[in-house]
Amino acid sequence: MSRKVNSNSEQVHTFNIKGVDLAYDAATGSLHKLDPVGRGVLDYCLSEGVDLSRPELHRSELQRCISRLSPAFSPEEIEEAWNEIRLLAGKSLWGEDETAKKSESIYTDVADAEPDAEPAATEAAATEPADEVEGYANDRVCPVDLPPPKAMCLNVAHDCNLVCRYCFASQGRFGGNPMLMSAETARRAIDFLIDGSGSRRYLDVDFFGGEPLLAFDAVKDAIFYASRQGQKRGKEFRFTITTNCTLLSKDIIDFLNQWNVSVILSLDGRPETHNRMRKYREGGQSHDDAIRNALKLVESRNGTDYYIRGTYTRYNLDFYNDVKYLYDAGFRRLSLEPVVGVDADWAIRAEDLAALEQSYLHLVDFWQECFAKGDPLEFYHFEIGLTHGVCAERRITGCGAGYEYLAVTPEGDIYPCHQLVGQNEFAMGSIFAPSYSKMSALGKRFYDARVPNKPTCKECWARYLCGGGCHAGALGSTGNIMKPDPLSCSIMKLRLEFALYIQYLKLSAGILN
Repeated sequence: MSRKVNSNSEQVHTFNIKGVDLAYDAATGSLHKLDPVGRGVLDYCLSEGVDLSRPELHRSELQRCISRLSPAFSPEEIEEAWNEIRLLAGKSLWGEDETAKKSESIYTDVADAEPDAEPAATEAAATEPADEVEGYANDRVCPVDLPPPKAMCLNVAHDCNLVCRYCFASQGRFGGNPMLMSAETARRAIDFLIDGSGSRRYLDVDFFGGEPLLAFDAVKDAIFYASRQGQKRGKEFRFTITTNCTLLSKDIIDFLNQWNVSVILSLDGRPETHNRMRKYREGGQSHDDAIRNALKLVESRNGTDYYIRGTYTRYNLDFYNDVKYLYDAGFRRLSLEPVVGVDADWAIRAEDLAALEQSYLHLVDFWQECFAKGDPLEFYHFEIGLTHGVCAERRITGCGAGYEYLAVTPEGDIYPCHQLVGQNEFAMGSIFAPSYSKMSALGKRFYDARVPNKPTCKECWARYLCGGGCHAGALGSTGNIMKPDPLSCSIMKLRLEFALYIQYLKLSAGILN
């Protein structure tokens, strides 16, 4: 048996992978291994809507469960499992949803705010109305004072030396003319982030494109400037750069290492996989250059502080073989993302889910092989951190785009995130002339797009593991940040089941507390 799902509810989700029955409680983040009779009892409760935390629950309900599960299990076995599950009810099964309560309290605080604060909130909401979604509480407004920004994506290059077929940024030029960010604009962007960060101490800057190494002089100047200004103003900066690897030279690698810049390396896997989608602008194949340079960087920093960020399409539904290829090449920290939501022959479709399930199953087997030989694979989407996960706010808001995270173009224009650059609806002014009213209105719109306010998300067992999905992906698929892309949700839930199984393996091996 590879994987089967019998029961699902907004609170408790049961599933089976490789013969292991597991139950995940969404509210508490608890994971339970079930024996066959325990799985049977829990599935009965979920299918019949039985809440075992109710003290007045009548014994006749147990008798109905015994009738349902007999003769597969004896009445004694069923009653024992029933009582064991009942001990967990209201605790690590059907537990209190403290995350939702915290989110609700935000709106309660606004409702209870002083009267003179209410007009500002109402005016801002009217400037940029919330998305109209059935079941969405439009009468609620988010707090007047949004959390200050803590991260900025500097699109230092609206240009690229590759023309990747699936690139959301129109082969790196975002639908416009090629452009590189000047050092002056980069500095003004750093000032803008510091000025708006309030009491935050730690700030993040991501260098993005296009290919940011085309603007490496601006990258260096921004790092120098941010470091100096941070020392003056009590801020500590962390830097990340995403590169296609083809321009990584020894001098660039040395600089990135010297300044502790985390690096995201765009590699898709096997030569035929990579070269099919990621060619040079003049038409040549990029795989050999990219992987050679990426390995030099990884070796130069002893295999730390990097991630491979690849993409898989319909052309390589067996993407686990690309993971194996990259692992054998010398990489240990990997992430592969699907292409969805576009009308192209290489985009993932709903009918591909069965093939993806088999690929993730093979990937779990490979993860176990690597773990057993003492040379583990760190696959990003398997690292969900049940015991030391993200904070409650992150669980319901995801990336914080639009208020905690902003993107800046080479011209200095501000957008909620790098994937929305160039879309006029989401223009937030410029770092040289910010539109604070638009920033406030859009920021509140994105802030309000949190899990408890999304009708499909608040009833999903995976809600606090995914944070409500990608806003840009939702806009591209459904046209509404309150309605996540259904296919992306299906893929997310599929791989989360395998990630939870990996957590079970780690717990069984004693490497998680």
